[in-house]
Amino acid sequence: MGLFGSIKEIFRLHKVLRESIKESKEKELIYLNMSHEDMATLSDDELFDAVLTRTENKVDAFEEWEDGVNALNNSQKIFYSVNWLEIEVNNGGLCQFFVNSSRMVAPYVSEYMGIIGADEHKNLFDKFVNENNIDLTDLSSFDVEEADEFEEQTERYPFDDYDDAFYDMEPLETYLKKFAREHLQDF
Repeated sequence: MGLFGSIKEIFRLHKVLRESIKESKEKELIYLNMSHEDMATLSDDELFDAVLTRTENKVDAFEEWEDGVNALNNSQKIFYSVNWLEIEVNNGGLCQFFVNSSRMVAPYVSEYMGIIGADEHKNLFDKFVNENNIDLTDLSSFDVEEADEFEEQTERYPFDDYDDAFYDMEPLETYLKKFAREHLQDF
């Protein structure tokens, strides 16, 4: 493939990306304007996306992330917080959850996992925190400025053991889908 072929491929990929973004924005608008009755007809995957969209939209309406999270109702906080734990662990491990701003919800995720019925996850999290004497109300020791500081953080505790066990469990999303359906009126 010559230069011309490469350029054509770049334009094709750019077009696909634009179309994907457009579809995503259209779906987001539908989810934001959907009634609870309409949401009840969605598949579990679509309902998860709708609840996530609606909850994130509420948080994003605030200038400060913390203010947005605090503005959520209890069901939204549970959904949002547990989802952030799963996102962070799946993206970079539990250490990433403690290092990033998502750690703001760390003091609550154990209770929230219990509420949604993710007892194995709750037990794993509680065991890790207790065995390593981690104070979830003060995670300032996890502050990092540089990438190499993150690497140092990953070596402080047996994060790999936690992450490996986490990955072997039922995804938290499964529990969140059930929770969202059971608390549909809160979203």
